[in-house]
Amino acid sequence: MFSQLELRLIKSTLKSRIEKETTELKQLDEDSDEYMEKANDLMVLDALVSKIDNSQH
Repeated sequence: MFSQLELRLIKSTLKSRIEKETTELKQLDEDSDEYMEKANDLMVLDALVSKIDNSQH
């Protein structure tokens, strides 16, 4: 499907996005809808990184 180089690039991009979104998440009110949306997005991104890790082994 994807080459190893492409997977590494995708994984790197996702990890950068996770870092950025995590920083933004810490600044939000935990009871807000935006917080919940961002937290859900982070879980999806983390799951994608895990799938890439598992496919490379």
